[in-house]
Amino acid sequence: MINLKIPPEFRLDVKMKIRYVQAPDLDERVKRIVKLLDLSYIDPDRVKCVRSYGTNAPKTIARIHGISKAFLIGVGMKPHYVIEFIAEKFDKLPDDEKDEIIIHELLHIPKTFSGSLLDHGRIDFDGEVKVLHKILKRRLSRGASQNSSR
Repeated sequence: MINLKIPPEFRLDVKMKIRYVQAPDLDERVKRIVKLLDLSYIDPDRVKCVRSYGTNAPKTIARIHGISKAFLIGVGMKPHYVIEFIAEKFDKLPDDEKDEIIIHELLHIPKTFSGSLLDHGRIDFDGEVKVLHKILKRRLSRGASQNSSR
């Protein structure tokens, strides 16, 4: 029998469990953003959101998960994406920042909507987020002013 000594910095805390909860409010927010920004290559019904609790990721506020082509073919399903929001961080943010984070995660979805993900080197994420967020704010304010004049 092999007895390996694992240094403390590499040990997993088995007591810590990550809990995932479906987030229908964020599903709706994603749908609204996809529609307002006319991201027509994204099928918002196949982008689901979850909140995670207990995640030990110091710099992460959200992350998107795709599915490999082999898995999709193996189980015979269409591509889907899941955006995971680290609840302890994301929920405290102002709405503008939440929208920017959602836009950032949506930018990881390729135009082929294949289940794969675009990495940060492929596009200027910060620049794209700024441009799209500005457009989103303009369209939201236009919609609000149209609703108030009715």
